Amino acid sequence: MKIRNKIFDSRNTLNYLVIAIMAFMVAVVFLFIYSNHRLKDRVTIRVVEQTELISDLISRASINLMNNGHDGEAYENIIEYASLIGVSEIGIYGKDGKESFDNPDYGFADPGTTEGEIRRSLHDGNREQFNKVLSTSNMTGFFNHKETSYERYEPLLASGSCLKCHSNEGELLGVLKFSVSTKEDFAVLDTVQTFIWFLGIIITLPLIAVLVIGAIIKDKNKLLTQINESNKSLQSTYHDLDDTKRYLELILDNSKALIVTTDTRGNIVEFNMEAQQALEYTKEEVGGESVLMLYENPEIRTTLVNPDKSGIWATRNKEVKLRAKSGKVLDVSMSLSTLVNDRDEIIGSVGIGKDISEQKMLQFKLLQSEKLAGIGTLASGIAHEINNPLAGILGMAEAIKDEDDMELVKSYTDDIIKYSINASSIVRELSTYSRAARNEATSTMDVADVLKGSLKMAKHAAPLMSISVSEELEEGLYILANGGELQQVFVNLIVNAIHAMKQEGRLTLNCKREGNMAVVEIADTGHGIPAKYLSQIFDPFFTTKPAGSGTGLGLYVVYRIVTKYGGTIDVDSGPDKGTAFIMKFPTSKNNTDAAIII
Repeated sequence: MKIRNKIFDSRNTLNYLVIAIMAFMVAVVFLFIYSNHRLKDRVTIRVVEQTELISDLISRASINLMNNGHDGEAYENIIEYASLIGVSEIGIYGKDGKESFDNPDYGFADPGTTEGEIRRSLHDGNREQFNKVLSTSNMTGFFNHKETSYERYEPLLASGSCLKCHSNEGELLGVLKFSVSTKEDFAVLDTVQTFIWFLGIIITLPLIAVLVIGAIIKDKNKLLTQINESNKSLQSTYHDLDDTKRYLELILDNSKALIVTTDTRGNIVEFNMEAQQALEYTKEEVGGESVLMLYENPEIRTTLVNPDKSGIWATRNKEVKLRAKSGKVLDVSMSLSTLVNDRDEIIGSVGIGKDISEQKMLQFKLLQSEKLAGIGTLASGIAHEINNPLAGILGMAEAIKDEDDMELVKSYTDDIIKYSINASSIVRELSTYSRAARNEATSTMDVADVLKGSLKMAKHAAPLMSISVSEELEEGLYILANGGELQQVFVNLIVNAIHAMKQEGRLTLNCKREGNMAVVEIADTGHGIPAKYLSQIFDPFFTTKPAGSGTGLGLYVVYRIVTKYGGTIDVDSGPDKGTAFIMKFPTSKNNTDAAIII
């Protein structure tokens, strides 16, 4: 702290010294400028005084000469006299602005001129001062800056010998004009001023250097201050980042979701506490290892990664199977996406998963119970259908027992065979459906064949009575699914449609191809579903049937099975307009394992 205070004290002393030097230099420069200005004023005053003195002498001498006789010889003497004392121009002009003594009667002519010729006239530039003397009869003088000379105009009034020719004393006879050159005086002044300015520049250069040094020192001090402030800001930012890092680590470790991040090569970087507990690995064991080691089927991850042109991708709520260290397989609902930094650079991926193994087990049991419920419903209908042929068989057998006519006995035997075949066919259909319900394997299914088999099974559970059936089924439309589950979907929807029409109406079964999707429609002309229930019909345990008439799981199971195979299901319904369920499944190109459901 003491060293820092000494540094600041020395810095302040240096600042004061620089300020003092600058003030001194400014004072010197100001003194030079003031001296230069004062020198010019003094020289100008001296020139004016000198010129006024010369003007007075010439004026008096000229008037004295003229009083003794204003002939050409006197005028010539005035001009010669004036040239001896530095007058650059002299002349006597009449009131008309023309030079006097131009008449031959005066016996004067300028060398090189003809007698009687007008010698000179006032230029337009001198007229203003000349007219001023004529109007006021007062002397006037001024500096001609263009010619660097002092010009004077003095009125010539009638007096003395002039009264011989002019009767009015004081009458304005003409104007005496003369000009005194000041070029030499101002040349000397310019030389002195140039020298003074040269000295001023010499003095100003150190001043400029001092100013530059002062600016550098100021910027240096400002930079040091900014560095100190930046250092404090960096320290504060570092502490904030450290706190944020710890806070994020707490979020990761306390989150009940499995969180795994990877670098751009797919190697594990972060592995939170929930993932460690669920998959039985420590962060140190998996750090830097390929994330594929966690998947039961590593190839499934490649299907989850589907980047666009920019390389960014995201997959939400996909069910995958992860294998723990002990070999236990977990069903996980996984959301994967690219990890992008603040410069929009991809630095890896992040996966957030939830262990749904228990939920999957409950769903499996729920589906199985719904299957068993469906089989029970079918069994009750089939029992009724089997009772009729059994009663016929029993009656025919009792008749044969007491009948001696062989023709009649043969007829009864044919009836018994027919009834037995019908009963056997019903039992075989129920057995096939039961086996499919127990089979969990997937294969390539022909949608048209599954719909036909589902209609046969539905007739046993809900007789069509006066309901007509319209079928428009495209053959060779294959999807990859479990036959029993797919048939369960169609049977549930067909039975619901038959119940909705109350023994009268039209049932429509359609399947067709739209692009790479198989579209299946099951529609009825029943009472329809109120709009307020449409958003709830796929919820578990929701039903509009009276208590004891339905479990509320039928459409929930339908929705789960359809979405399980990558499909979608929509409903179009309204009061008194019937109901149509439209399902779309991805088609399969391979039909070598196609199975037929009867």
